[in-house]
Amino acid sequence: MKATLENEFLSVTVDTLGAEMHSIKKEGAEYLWQADPKFWARHAPVLFPIVGKLKNGTYRYADQTYKMGGHGFARDNEFKLVSADNKRLVFELTSSEETKLQYPFEFIFKVIYEIHENQIKVRYVVKNEDEKFMNFSVGAHPAFNVPIKSGTFEDYQLTISPKEKRTFIPLDPPSGTLKLDKKSEVDLAELPLKRDLFDQDALVYTSSEQMKISLTNRLDDHGVSVSWTGMPFFGLWSPSPAQAPFVCIEPWCGAADDINTDGDITTKFGINELAPDEEFSCEYVIEIK
Repeated sequence: MKATLENEFLSVTVDTLGAEMHSIKKEGAEYLWQADPKFWARHAPVLFPIVGKLKNGTYRYADQTYKMGGHGFARDNEFKLVSADNKRLVFELTSSEETKLQYPFEFIFKVIYEIHENQIKVRYVVKNEDEKFMNFSVGAHPAFNVPIKSGTFEDYQLTISPKEKRTFIPLDPPSGTLKLDKKSEVDLAELPLKRDLFDQDALVYTSSEQMKISLTNRLDDHGVSVSWTGMPFFGLWSPSPAQAPFVCIEPWCGAADDINTDGDITTKFGINELAPDEEFSCEYVIEIK
């Protein structure tokens, strides 16, 4: 089932399957990738209770081994639409016997969308309903059309602010895990889009406390900005070597496994820990130009 947010600037459609945005339109132009399976059959999946891939697709908790696919199971589960009007949508996923086969915790996970003028605010709220500490990650994976209206992929660029040194953590393409022992400090301000930029899979960086990444082009004033506070990692991705006409800007509270992990989720790289009955929240904002 789909629900829509609308104002005089934007129309945003969200599906209850995965609480995933399916469309962002302004003045008839579609800004969100439309999930052509030739390249990638998703639009903007919500990542929970992990971000990225686990080493060998498994992790350990309390002397048991669990299997989970990349980016977790939320994106493939039906959420309940608990509140809806044309300015705000609230989706909810709760733990079940099925989720406990992959993830042995009681939880409530909410995804909240709000629009104001030309902005979409996306908020994640995680509640630990268990009697034990809960380990989790959460993140976003929106894909934006490139080009939006004019030009080609190579006419676009990503501008990253603030301009400062940050840590780049390369991925191991065969496994999808991070090579923490190969991390490096880089100056990152602008990335012109080109097809070989993602030939080693996604680009993963540590985030500043406050971040903004803008997708713009040199031909017109149509673009997208994604900003956030307090989400410690981000990824940039477009399929390679495919000539995919989109790029993902992904703020994360969590990251993929380190290639040298021992598999214990309680000490996993980038993992969050939540006490019983406590809540965690984070948010990001998409601005459409």
